[in-house]
Amino acid sequence: MNIEKTRPPYGGHGDRGITVLLKKMHDVVADDVNAQERLDHLTTIIANHVVADVCSIYLRRSDDRLELFATTGLKTEAVHITRLTWGEGLVGLVADNQQPLVTDNAPAHPAFSYRPETGEDLLQSFLGVPLLHSGQVLGVLVLQNHKARQYKEDEVGAAQAVATLLAEIAASGELLDRAETQEVDEVLHRPESLKGSGVVPGIVIAQAATHEAPIPKHRVFAGDVSVEAKKLETGLELLRESVDNMLLKKDLKGVSREVLETYRLFAYDRGWKERLRTAVFSGLSAETAVLRVKAENRERMNKSADPYLRERLYDLDDLANRLIRLMNGESPDTPRALPENAILFAETMGPAELLEYDREKLKGVVLADASQTSHVAIVARAMEIPMLGGLSQAFDRIEEGDTIIIDGTTGDLHIRPNQDVLTSYKNKQELQSEKQARYAKERHLASVSLDGREIDILMNAGLVLDMPHLVSTGAVGVGLFRTELQFLIGSQLPSVEQQETLYREVMDYANGKPVIFRTADLGGDKTAEYMHRSQEVNPAMGWRGLRMAVDRPGLFRPQLRALLSATAGGYLNVMLPMVTLGSEIDEARHMLDLEINWHKKRNKPLPKTIKIGAMIETPAAAWALEHIAPKVDFFSVGGNDLAQFYFAADRETPAVTRRFDPLNTGFLSFLKRIVSKSEEAKVPLGYCGEQVSDPLVAVGLLGVGIKHFSVPATMVGPFRRLVRHLHMDRLEEWFDDQLLSSRDSLRIDLQNYLKSEDIKVEDL
Repeated sequence: MNIEKTRPPYGGHGDRGITVLLKKMHDVVADDVNAQERLDHLTTIIANHVVADVCSIYLRRSDDRLELFATTGLKTEAVHITRLTWGEGLVGLVADNQQPLVTDNAPAHPAFSYRPETGEDLLQSFLGVPLLHSGQVLGVLVLQNHKARQYKEDEVGAAQAVATLLAEIAASGELLDRAETQEVDEVLHRPESLKGSGVVPGIVIAQAATHEAPIPKHRVFAGDVSVEAKKLETGLELLRESVDNMLLKKDLKGVSREVLETYRLFAYDRGWKERLRTAVFSGLSAETAVLRVKAENRERMNKSADPYLRERLYDLDDLANRLIRLMNGESPDTPRALPENAILFAETMGPAELLEYDREKLKGVVLADASQTSHVAIVARAMEIPMLGGLSQAFDRIEEGDTIIIDGTTGDLHIRPNQDVLTSYKNKQELQSEKQARYAKERHLASVSLDGREIDILMNAGLVLDMPHLVSTGAVGVGLFRTELQFLIGSQLPSVEQQETLYREVMDYANGKPVIFRTADLGGDKTAEYMHRSQEVNPAMGWRGLRMAVDRPGLFRPQLRALLSATAGGYLNVMLPMVTLGSEIDEARHMLDLEINWHKKRNKPLPKTIKIGAMIETPAAAWALEHIAPKVDFFSVGGNDLAQFYFAADRETPAVTRRFDPLNTGFLSFLKRIVSKSEEAKVPLGYCGEQVSDPLVAVGLLGVGIKHFSVPATMVGPFRRLVRHLHMDRLEEWFDDQLLSSRDSLRIDLQNYLKSEDIKVEDL
C-alpha cells in the first residue's frame, strides 16, 4: 500500500492523505510545549484527520502495564489513571499479539474489558494497532467510533504507518520528556531470549556486531526540510555513481552483473525518488523518509505472488540501507572492523565472507537462515565458531555492543542477559571445557564397545583448517573431504595446480591416515557466482553431483587429474556424490581411466592403489545397491540427503524438517536393508551425516549395524565415549525387535532402553 494515497478511514476528505497528517504531526512535535501537551495535540490532529470519535495513545510502562497517556474523545481524567495489564482488554490483546485488531462491535468481543472511568460506553467500532520499534511493543494506538463499521484494509495500513512513526518518535526522544524516554529506552533494551536452530555447537558470551553496518541514528522529523531534501538529493547522486562504478568492473559477469543491473534500475527509478521526496516534504528527515518508503515497498512486495518480485525485495532493502549510509558520509562497501570479542549477526553470508573476518575477534555467528549442511556452516565448523540459524527476528532487537549469549547446541540466543543467566552460561562453558579436555585425554583410546565390537570413527573435513583436528580428536582418518568448497569460495574455477596443492597439503596433514576425497558435489544450492546455470524448480533434485560431473568433463577431469597427482605414490580414495544410476559410475570410471592414461603417457607417477566409492544419497541408489556394488570398492551413506529424499522433506526448510525423525522405524529399516545388501555384496559401507551429532541417532545407526562413520570433528570424542559404553549385541537385538513395530519414532523407547542399560547420553 502506498501510504501517500490513503484516505481518511471515515468520512472522507478529498485529497487529504497521510502526507497532510505527517506535516501536522511534524508541527506538533516541533512545538515548544511540554510532553503531555504534545501528546494531546497529536491525538487531536489524528482524530480530526481520520474523523474518529476517539483517538487514544497507550504507552508501555516498565512493569508491562499499558497506560493511557493521551486521548481525544475519552474522559481526560482517565489519562495516567487507566492501566491495563499485558493481554488485558482489546488494547492488551493488540500488544500481546503484536497485530492490528479490528471489530465493529467492541463490547461483544470476548477480550473486551470495560473501564467506566474512560466513558467509552457508547463506542462500537475499534481499531487498535501496536507501536512497534526494534521488535518491541512500545504501546498501542486506538481509533474508535460510535457507529458500528468495519475499517478497511487500507485504513488499517494507514493507521499502522502512523503507529510506526509514533513508535519511532517515542524511541528517538522527540515525543516524551526525559524520564518517560528513559523508561521507553529500558523497555527497548531489556533482556530477551529467542529460540533458533543450533548449527555449530558451542557456547559463546560476547558483544553483538553486525555484518551490515547499522543504520546511523537520526531524528525522525526534519529540522529544516530544505536541508533534508538536499541531503536526499546528494545521497541519490552518490548511490547512482557507486552503482555505475561497480558496473564498470571488467571482471563482473553473470549473476553479479544481473544483480547490479537491478540495483541500477531501482537507483534510477523516478517513482522511487518521487516517493522519497514526498516523504521528506511531509516533514520527515531524509533517513526516516527512506525507511518509510522501504517499509511501503516491503509491505507491497510481500503480498505479491510473484517469487521474482519477492526476491527483488532484498535488492531494494540493500539499496535503501546503502542510501542512508551514503547520506551520512559512510561507505557501504568498507569492510567492517570487529570488536575484540564479537558475535556476528548477518541476514545471509557466504563462506568466503566468513573467512575474511579476523578469527581472533570473531567468536560466534547468528544468521537469519542457515542449516547444519550449508557451506557457511561447514566453514564455521572448521573454524570452530559456534553458529545459530533461523533467527531473522533477532536483527531488529540487537544493537552493536549488546552482550549476547549463543548456545549452538540448543539454538538459544540471549540478548542483554541478566546476571543470573550470565552466571548459568559461564558455568555451562566451564563444564563444556572440562568435557572437551576429557575427550582430548581419551583420543588415543580405541573405539571398542563393551562386548569387543570395533567401530571406525573418521571425521569430516572440507578445508585445510580442518586437518589439525585429525590429531586433536584421535579420528582414524578423514571419511569425507568435501572438495567443492574450493570451487565455491573462490572467484573463479580453481586450476589443476591449485587443486593439486590443496589435496597434497591435506595428504601431508593426514600423515598416512586414510582420506576419502568426495569429488565436487556442485549444483543445486552449491554454485558460485562464476557458474552460469539456469534456474531449476527443485534444485535439490536437479542437475547436481555426479550428474553434473559426467556432463561437464571440463570440470570433472581436471579434478581427477589433480587428485591422481597429489596422491602419487600413496593411496587415492575417491567418492562419487549423488549417485542414482550405475551408468553414471561407468562414465566417471571412463574419465578416470583417461586421466590415468594421461599420466602414463607423460611418465608421471600414479597412486599405488585407487579405490572408487559411491555415496548412497538417493532411494534409487539404495534400492539398486546390488547392481552398483560390482562397479565400486566401497559405499558411503549420505545420511542428510538420503533422509531428505526418503521423507520428501527439504532439509533446509524448518517447517518440514521438524516433521520427521531419523529414528523413524521405516527409515531405520531402510538403512538396515542397505547394510544387509552391502554385506551380501562384500562391499564396505560407511555413514556420513550431521545427524550423528544427535547421540540418540548415533545409537540408532549403530543399532542397525553400521560400523564405519565419518562425523564432524567435534563429535569424534563424544561418539567414541558413547561406543565404549554400549553392548552392541544387546543393542542390535533390541533394534531387531523394535523395527517390527508400527511406531513413527523410536526416540522415547530408545531413551528408556538406554536408561535400562544405565547409560546417560547427556553425561557422556
